[in-house]
Amino acid sequence: MRISSMTTAEVDAIAELANECGFHLDMALELERKFAHIWVARSNSDSIRPDAFLLAWQAADELDIIALGTAANARRLGLARALVGELLQFAVNNAMHRLLLEVRNSNAAAIHLYHSLGFQTGRIREAYYSDPTEDGIEM
Repeated sequence: MRISSMTTAEVDAIAELANECGFHLDMALELERKFAHIWVARSNSDSIRPDAFLLAWQAADELDIIALGTAANARRLGLARALVGELLQFAVNNAMHRLLLEVRNSNAAAIHLYHSLGFQTGRIREAYYSDPTEDGIEM
Protein backbone atom coordinates (compact mmCIF):
# COMPACT_ATOMS: atom_id res chain seq x y z
CA MET A 1 0.00 0.00 0.00
CA ARG A 2 1.17 3.51 -0.76
CA ILE A 3 -0.33 6.84 0.35
CA SER A 4 0.68 10.19 -1.08
CA SER A 5 -0.66 13.66 -1.70
CA MET A 6 -2.62 13.97 -4.93
CA THR A 7 -0.70 15.41 -7.88
CA THR A 8 -1.93 17.20 -10.99
CA ALA A 9 -1.21 14.03 -12.98
CA GLU A 10 -3.84 12.20 -10.87
CA VAL A 11 -6.67 14.75 -11.21
CA ASP A 12 -8.56 12.93 -13.96
CA ALA A 13 -8.25 9.51 -12.33
CA ILE A 14 -9.43 10.83 -8.96
CA ALA A 15 -12.27 12.80 -10.58
CA GLU A 16 -13.42 9.57 -12.24
CA LEU A 17 -13.10 7.62 -8.98
CA ALA A 18 -14.97 10.34 -7.07
CA ASN A 19 -17.78 10.18 -9.62
CA GLU A 20 -17.91 6.37 -9.35
CA CYS A 21 -18.26 6.80 -5.57
CA GLY A 22 -21.14 9.25 -5.96
CA PHE A 23 -19.27 12.50 -5.33
CA HIS A 24 -19.66 15.49 -7.64
CA LEU A 25 -16.30 17.18 -7.24
CA ASP A 26 -14.07 19.33 -9.40
CA MET A 27 -10.77 17.76 -8.41
CA ALA A 28 -8.69 20.26 -10.39
CA LEU A 29 -10.32 23.07 -8.41
CA GLU A 30 -9.87 21.17 -5.15
CA LEU A 31 -6.17 20.75 -5.87
CA GLU A 32 -5.83 24.53 -6.34
CA ARG A 33 -7.54 25.40 -3.05
CA LYS A 34 -5.04 26.30 -0.34
CA PHE A 35 -7.36 24.95 2.36
CA ALA A 36 -7.91 21.58 0.64
CA HIS A 37 -5.81 18.52 1.43
CA ILE A 38 -6.09 15.48 -0.82
CA TRP A 39 -4.44 12.13 -0.27
CA VAL A 40 -4.56 9.12 -2.56
CA ALA A 41 -3.93 5.46 -1.79
CA ARG A 42 -2.87 2.57 -3.94
CA SER A 43 -3.35 -1.03 -2.85
CA ASN A 44 -0.22 -1.93 -4.79
CA SER A 45 2.60 0.59 -4.58
CA ASP A 46 3.40 -0.04 -8.27
CA SER A 47 -0.12 0.83 -9.44
CA ILE A 48 -0.47 3.81 -11.75
CA ARG A 49 -4.09 4.60 -10.88
CA PRO A 50 -5.00 5.34 -7.24
CA ASP A 51 -7.58 3.05 -5.64
CA ALA A 52 -8.87 5.48 -3.00
CA PHE A 53 -8.81 9.15 -2.03
CA LEU A 54 -9.59 11.46 0.85
CA LEU A 55 -10.44 15.15 0.51
CA ALA A 56 -10.44 17.35 3.62
CA TRP A 57 -10.82 21.09 4.04
CA GLN A 58 -8.94 23.00 6.71
CA ALA A 59 -10.36 26.05 8.50
CA ALA A 60 -8.13 27.42 11.23
CA ASP A 61 -7.55 24.48 13.62
CA GLU A 62 -10.33 22.29 12.22
CA LEU A 63 -10.44 19.70 9.45
CA ASP A 64 -13.61 18.61 7.69
CA ILE A 65 -13.62 15.37 5.71
CA ILE A 66 -15.44 16.29 2.50
CA ALA A 67 -15.10 12.99 0.64
CA LEU A 68 -13.57 9.57 1.18
CA GLY A 69 -13.93 7.06 -1.63
CA THR A 70 -12.56 3.67 -2.58
CA ALA A 71 -12.83 1.87 -5.92
CA ALA A 72 -15.30 -1.02 -5.74
CA ASN A 73 -12.61 -3.60 -6.53
CA ALA A 74 -10.32 -2.25 -3.78
CA ARG A 75 -12.75 -2.15 -0.85
CA ARG A 76 -12.05 -4.03 2.39
CA LEU A 77 -8.28 -3.73 1.89
CA GLY A 78 -7.74 -1.06 4.57
CA LEU A 79 -7.26 1.85 2.18
CA ALA A 80 -9.92 4.11 3.74
CA ARG A 81 -8.60 3.33 7.23
CA ALA A 82 -5.06 4.16 6.11
CA LEU A 83 -6.20 7.43 4.52
CA VAL A 84 -8.05 8.52 7.67
CA GLY A 85 -4.95 7.50 9.65
CA GLU A 86 -2.88 9.77 7.41
CA LEU A 87 -5.34 12.60 8.05
CA LEU A 88 -5.24 11.99 11.80
CA GLN A 89 -1.43 12.16 11.74
CA PHE A 90 -1.63 15.39 9.74
CA ALA A 91 -4.05 16.75 12.37
CA VAL A 92 -1.66 15.89 15.21
CA ASN A 93 1.38 17.29 13.38
CA ASN A 94 -0.46 20.55 12.65
CA ALA A 95 -2.15 21.03 16.05
CA MET A 96 -5.69 20.60 14.74
CA HIS A 97 -8.30 20.57 17.50
CA ARG A 98 -11.33 19.19 15.71
CA LEU A 99 -12.01 16.77 12.88
CA LEU A 100 -15.54 16.70 11.46
CA LEU A 101 -17.46 14.76 8.85
CA GLU A 102 -20.97 13.88 7.73
CA VAL A 103 -21.91 10.39 6.62
CA ARG A 104 -25.07 8.92 5.13
CA ASN A 105 -27.23 7.23 7.74
CA SER A 106 -27.28 4.06 5.59
CA ASN A 107 -23.48 3.84 5.21
CA ALA A 108 -22.93 1.28 7.96
CA ALA A 109 -19.41 0.38 6.81
CA ALA A 110 -18.23 4.00 6.98
CA ILE A 111 -19.94 4.59 10.33
CA HIS A 112 -18.24 1.49 11.72
CA LEU A 113 -14.87 2.65 10.37
CA TYR A 114 -15.23 6.11 11.88
CA HIS A 115 -16.32 4.74 15.27
CA SER A 116 -13.36 2.34 15.27
CA LEU A 117 -11.05 5.33 14.74
CA GLY A 118 -12.50 7.25 17.67
CA PHE A 119 -15.11 9.43 16.01
CA GLN A 120 -18.25 10.05 18.03
CA THR A 121 -21.77 10.38 16.69
CA GLY A 122 -23.13 13.91 16.83
CA ARG A 123 -26.39 15.35 15.62
CA ILE A 124 -28.57 13.97 12.86
CA ARG A 125 -28.92 16.30 9.89
CA GLU A 126 -32.33 15.58 8.42
CA ALA A 127 -32.48 15.24 4.63
CA TYR A 128 -28.83 16.33 4.43
CA TYR A 129 -28.16 14.20 1.34
CA SER A 130 -29.99 14.07 -1.96
CA ASP A 131 -30.15 11.50 -4.73
CA PRO A 132 -31.64 9.77 -2.75
CA THR A 133 -32.74 12.01 0.08
CA GLU A 134 -31.29 10.72 3.32
CA ASP A 135 -30.32 11.91 6.78
CA GLY A 136 -26.68 12.59 7.51
CA ILE A 137 -24.89 11.78 10.73
CA GLU A 138 -22.44 14.37 11.96
CA MET A 139 -19.35 12.87 13.58
